[in-house]
Amino acid sequence: MKLNNPSLLWQTGFSIIARFAGVGLNFAVAIMITRSLPMNEAGMLFMLMTLVTGIALFSRVGVEQWLVREVAGLSETGLAQAQLRHLDSAFRLLVLTTLAFIFIWLALSPVIKRYLFDGDIQLSLLWIAALGILFFNLVMTNSAFMKAAHHISESLLIQNALPAVCMMLVMLALWPWFPVNQNYLWIYTVSLGLAGILSFYWLRAWLPALKNRQAPFSRQQVFQGSIPLAPVSFFAFLMLWADTLMTGWLLSNEDVALFTVAARLSFVSGFFLGALDATIYPRLLRMHKQNPERIRKFFWQATLLVAAILTTVTVLIAAVGKPVLAVFNEGYVQATTTLIILLLGQLVRGLALTFSFMFIIREQVRYLNSLLFVALLANLLANYLLIPHYGIEGAAMATLAANLLLTGGVIVFFFKNRLLSGYA
Repeated sequence: MKLNNPSLLWQTGFSIIARFAGVGLNFAVAIMITRSLPMNEAGMLFMLMTLVTGIALFSRVGVEQWLVREVAGLSETGLAQAQLRHLDSAFRLLVLTTLAFIFIWLALSPVIKRYLFDGDIQLSLLWIAALGILFFNLVMTNSAFMKAAHHISESLLIQNALPAVCMMLVMLALWPWFPVNQNYLWIYTVSLGLAGILSFYWLRAWLPALKNRQAPFSRQQVFQGSIPLAPVSFFAFLMLWADTLMTGWLLSNEDVALFTVAARLSFVSGFFLGALDATIYPRLLRMHKQNPERIRKFFWQATLLVAAILTTVTVLIAAVGKPVLAVFNEGYVQATTTLIILLLGQLVRGLALTFSFMFIIREQVRYLNSLLFVALLANLLANYLLIPHYGIEGAAMATLAANLLLTGGVIVFFFKNRLLSGYA
């Protein structure tokens, strides 16, 4: 099938450029970390980053998916006021859920310290890091709002580039203190606070609409709309990061650093996937609501585009993986095999992108949730069995096996449920 939709290609190109700005900055931060900290301490910081983003995701209870779904298809009449109403409603719920998860973090901190940080992290710094949940939620919610409003490049810059820029600036400003006495842990939290505040800058175009702001939806109404969408994000995150968490539990902080660097490199293809996600999903939603006759053709064009881009990226990264790992530090070259396995896992997972969108659009998310749950269980079991014998390569193999199961199941149920039926 010929890709003859220049607007799709053009918007995807801009999204990829914006995404790559974030990729480059995030790698610059990671290189600064690995070159300035011993491997075990770099592993602690990477683990903290994983925990903060993961707990923050769970605390959002699917609100960002609800925001995108509801705002992306709004009519042009009174658009700015309607968009702000949804954003206001989202934040009203997030205040409560975020505080609840911060308290859970504080209560479980001694357990987290013992099992995920080998007991090496200072408990007071782990408590301070709980604030990162709040700050990261500000960033992600504002990014989701911009995505829903079809400001794709801005959304990607907020989500990926802004936290990295803030981390880099705070690191440089406090460089003499960064590697000393685990100061890098609270410096990371401060950088998230700065990113959360600055993320509101991109919402300035909606300031005039505040004068005629509509009454928000009730928290219960938002929660009822968001919670069915939440498991997709929960399971997707765990599919990406369960290996890191299991590595932290079963292996050492040094192994966490090795695996995390390899995983971050493999996520370069994930950044392309995110750019495609931000470009394709809002357009599919709009077509479903306003131009359903165009969906079938657009769906297959988008599917081919995803496959072509991700395959190319996977081959390129695998070819240059070893020298790139050496940039972080010579000690990280030993993660080359892990990187190649993870890249294959990312490719397999990415091929399910457009098929997954149709489950959400056709309101058959329960199938997607069930598949994600089964794949996650398979991933955890595979990690538990493989990591003790194969180390970080075992964690990578677990990811690949789980993604094969997930993508295969998504495609099978896509055709079984005839999700493109009803479209011209």
